[in-house]
Amino acid sequence: MKKILYSFIVAVALLVVPTTASAQLNLSRLLGGISKVTSQMQTEQSAENPYSRLAESAPSAYQLNGTWRFESASFSYLGQNPLADIVIAQVDPIIGQTLQQLGFTAGSVTLRLTNGKGVIMQGEHALKGSYSYTRSTAAIVASTTFNDKSVSASGYVRYSGGQLTVLLDARELINALTAVMPELKQDQNVIMVQTLLKDLKDVYVAGKFSK
Repeated sequence: MKKILYSFIVAVALLVVPTTASAQLNLSRLLGGISKVTSQMQTEQSAENPYSRLAESAPSAYQLNGTWRFESASFSYLGQNPLADIVIAQVDPIIGQTLQQLGFTAGSVTLRLTNGKGVIMQGEHALKGSYSYTRSTAAIVASTTFNDKSVSASGYVRYSGGQLTVLLDARELINALTAVMPELKQDQNVIMVQTLLKDLKDVYVAGKFSK
């Protein structure tokens, strides 16, 4: 089970980490500054709020039930910071290569959801948990217990064309992983990712699944 958790954190790390530590720190500060500058723009564009679009097309709780096969994963940015959108678009292709190296190929992982209960399966390994879902907002909170520690991450779901996308807050997901695996707090990749995401909200790890 540790392999599944570590694979997720490594995939996230390799996806967002620039080539040098100094670049990461500068980028983090730059994104934070741009966020403040564009705050007015975000208010003006509220009519195009992606969270509202998610809520308007939210699937029913029944549609979440079933066994879903992993297809791919990527970062998804739901904010309105143009610089962040560009940065993520540039580095996003890396995640496919990273997941393939870690054995996370299409069909190799399944997610079984049944009325608030969830199980992630990779080969003979299983990670059980639970989730709460609010259709009016498409919001979901996923929880599990690992090494006697309970952790959770919030996010949203999207269902379209038979494909389920689970978006979990990137910062919350990393915090959950470091809580159940304290050794990751000293991992340079983890430290750099947390630095990069410190001033950047609305970033989600999006896993796509199909039946």
